[in-house]
Amino acid sequence: MTRIDEGGRAARAYGRVQTRAALASVPAADGPTGLPEAEPAAAIAQVAAAALPEHLRDAFMALLAETEELRRTLAVARRRIEELERLVESDELMPVANRRGLIRDLARTLAEVGRHGVRAALIFVDVDRLKTINDVHGHLAGDAALVHIGETLRAKLRESDTVARLGGDEFAIVLRHVDGEQAQAKMEQIVAAVAAAPVRLRGESFTVTISAGLHVLSPGEAVEGALRFADSAMYAHKADKR
Repeated sequence: MTRIDEGGRAARAYGRVQTRAALASVPAADGPTGLPEAEPAAAIAQVAAAALPEHLRDAFMALLAETEELRRTLAVARRRIEELERLVESDELMPVANRRGLIRDLARTLAEVGRHGVRAALIFVDVDRLKTINDVHGHLAGDAALVHIGETLRAKLRESDTVARLGGDEFAIVLRHVDGEQAQAKMEQIVAAVAAAPVRLRGESFTVTISAGLHVLSPGEAVEGALRFADSAMYAHKADKR
């Protein structure tokens, strides 16, 4: 047998290891695959390596080790990418989404509304008289007011809902699996909860309030259209309070 033939045997053995490792990780539809589900590629490699000449066996195992290292490196890179994506879509002041994150989640929710008839709503929130808070108590107080609102919104909502700060004094909330009446009740609860708890900063305390507008999402609706309707509803609420 020539060296070329032996090299071909090593390549074929390596290919069989990869194929069997892939098959072992996929459960069969009507029963076991014939291989233990948790059988690692290294165990399969031992069987394949045993059939190789000794001078090829070490190279074969080294190739497997290199492949496993590449697999681990790829897993780390994927986790890092996911972390960076979360940072890009997160607000810089508080642990809520930013405008980019809100638009992504709102687009996904609108798709579910259109395809599967999921009931959902969008709430647009604006902080009342934030400029006055900044002028009277300082800009740190304005930031504290925003953080207070963000924390209150998160505390009153489910993990499946989305809370986002769109920038400045504007927030938005995506409520999933709710009808219009449920969304209205939740909006009123949020408005009351923000006003009920004073903001405390450096021995001072002050009350902050919000105005909110509700829009029930409809099939075929666009993201910007939904935001515009909810924004208009919020301004109507703000005008009624004057």
